[in-house]
Amino acid sequence: MLVGQTLGNPAKGEIYIEKELGSGAMGTVYRGRLTANGKTRPVALKVVSLGLVGNESAMKRFDRESAILQQLRHPHIVRLYGTGRFRGTPYIAMEYVDGEPLDRVLTRRTRLGWEEVFTYAKQLCDALQHAHDKGIIHRDLKPSNLMITTSGVLKLTDFGIAKDTDVTALTGANSTIGTAAYMSPEQCRGSRDLSAKSDLYSLGVVMYELITGKKPFYAETTMDMFLKHVNEKPVRIGRLMPDLPVWVDNLIMHLLEKSPDTRPYDAATVKRMIEGIEEKVQGLRSAGLDVATARKVDRKPGDSETVTNEDREAARIIKGKRKKKKTVPLLQQTWVKAIGLGLVLAGLIGAGVWLMWPESPERAFAAVKAAPEEGKRETAANFLKQHGGASHPTVDEAKAIFRTAQTRYIENTLLNRAGKGEDAKVRVRAAQEGENEAVMKNIWDAIDSERAGKLADAKRHWQFVRDNVPEPDFTQIHDLDNFRYSPNRWVAEKRLTDLGAVPGLYRQVQMKVDDARTNEEFPAGNPSDPEVKAVRAVRLELFGDPAKANGVWDGLHADTLAELPQLRWFLLAADRRAATRPDKEKATELTAARTELVRAKLRAAGERWATAKDDKTDRTGPREVRNTCRDLIDLYDDEKDDAIKTAVADAKKLLTEAEKR
Repeated sequence: MLVGQTLGNPAKGEIYIEKELGSGAMGTVYRGRLTANGKTRPVALKVVSLGLVGNESAMKRFDRESAILQQLRHPHIVRLYGTGRFRGTPYIAMEYVDGEPLDRVLTRRTRLGWEEVFTYAKQLCDALQHAHDKGIIHRDLKPSNLMITTSGVLKLTDFGIAKDTDVTALTGANSTIGTAAYMSPEQCRGSRDLSAKSDLYSLGVVMYELITGKKPFYAETTMDMFLKHVNEKPVRIGRLMPDLPVWVDNLIMHLLEKSPDTRPYDAATVKRMIEGIEEKVQGLRSAGLDVATARKVDRKPGDSETVTNEDREAARIIKGKRKKKKTVPLLQQTWVKAIGLGLVLAGLIGAGVWLMWPESPERAFAAVKAAPEEGKRETAANFLKQHGGASHPTVDEAKAIFRTAQTRYIENTLLNRAGKGEDAKVRVRAAQEGENEAVMKNIWDAIDSERAGKLADAKRHWQFVRDNVPEPDFTQIHDLDNFRYSPNRWVAEKRLTDLGAVPGLYRQVQMKVDDARTNEEFPAGNPSDPEVKAVRAVRLELFGDPAKANGVWDGLHADTLAELPQLRWFLLAADRRAATRPDKEKATELTAARTELVRAKLRAAGERWATAKDDKTDRTGPREVRNTCRDLIDLYDDEKDDAIKTAVADAKKLLTEAEKR
């Protein structure tokens, strides 16, 4: 019993345990107060059961949850604050959610309205998309893992069995981790290649249960439940809830498709579908809809006079019901009515054909151009599925847009799998299904070489990838998941272009420094701007202090690591960091050498000024003195050595005098 205990240490943060919230097979959860940096916040403390401390598998799962939560920073995912051990027992401190899980809400209320469920589902889609973008599949979505705060905010919790697609699974092949009632068919079959679409199936199960109060399937044994998920179709939710808008029914059944390929593309797509349904329903609601859909006994006096045919029709559409046909006696049907009916049917058929007619390439391509960056890949793919075989100028442009977006997607995937450190302990080295082992080895070796500043080696590895991966076949674009690996060729071609641009980028920075010295203008700029850092490093190199320049390059290397938009700056930093790396064993000598360098530069500037200050024909001398003084002031303002501080102060005085010329 840990209640009343204090964990951690005052320097990094202390956690005082206030009360026990619950316990299970894996451990106990407590509520506590974390005090760090003078601030106090409530936390949920998850402590491993003492009986599992020696269980290697259980410890790996516990470590896995903390490792996964460290990668996730999202308002709808419970946040990790820290990890540690108390008397040898591991624990993780997480965000404390003041609220209750959805399973408890469901027990209390029996079922929820579809609008409320949609509100929670949109938040959950945002959380899932964030996790999926990091290569993380939750694998255990269910109401008990969805916390709702007192203000109505959803928080996704419990990543204890989440699968990081970029890490070798802890479970063996054909394992079935998860809660049976919410598991996808591929989970039930024990598939090793789960995708993010497995979570989408579970999302469909959760929405089904929240809206109807019932799960899609019931079974007496886990194996029977598995078989139902794999083989049986659930009862359509619209049959259980006749008043439900038909689009809600369609969306949930779309999520519950047996094959991952026929489910929505990703969580972001599901959110857009939800928002589309909300807009449709809102658009069909007229001022008199509530009256039109109300029971007669519930209507207020005078309501019957306000109900219009349009209101009744809107209510019918929202509910997804068919319009009741009037039974017309045969003797009342005339040939005039028959002809009129025929014309109406012809008009309806014409309208249907018009609605089903494929969208023109121009109009479809306009949607591609208008799509936000995060949606261009999918939008361009949809365009090419429909119009890729057409001889139209927009097709080539759409292919170029898709290629750029797909290349960026693959690059991000590779970087996530590579980790964010040179000594990343977790790295997928084995070939996954659809990947060539030799190609993947060269990709990892290329990334490692880039990070080590061995750009020539990186080029050689990327050339191998380019030469051994065939050009992607756009006719296979209908299956984006299987299309994922072949564009490694596109990535290789792009990286070779980026590597080839590094020498030019370095020359560009050198020219910028030369221009600044000629014009005596060094703009301050944003200190976090990669170019500003590169300029500082080059100035140090030119000043004759490669060791200090190495520190700046090292900082730029760390800041741009795994930041795809800054890739070329990262490659330049890696290259120059390797070129300027000092001998660590001579650290004391380097400090002394730097002090002497600064003093020597200041002496030379003073001597140059002594001969130039009164010589009106000397144009370059004063400028050289001013530039040297600016270098001393700008580049060594962060030094702690007293001798260097004195030199910087003297440089400021000399600059003031030299600026008068």
